[in-house]
Amino acid sequence: MLSEDDRRGWNAIDKAAKEAGGYLAPPNRPLIIEHDYRAMTQYCREKNISKIDMTEDEIKMFEYPEPLIYA
Repeated sequence: MLSEDDRRGWNAIDKAAKEAGGYLAPPNRPLIIEHDYRAMTQYCREKNISKIDMTEDEIKMFEYPEPLIYA
């Protein structure tokens, strides 16, 4: 249970947030890194390797530049 001082503190935060236009919070879902699997498959065919055998650096070559966040 909140004390009276705690309530006043939260009320002050709520009032400041309302005056500023609302609260900001980080997304509550994890960042999803997408890969270009079509290009990755072509790369593996050219190198005659399996995707499971790719190095981390090779995999990073196929990350899309902007990670996607799903809502």
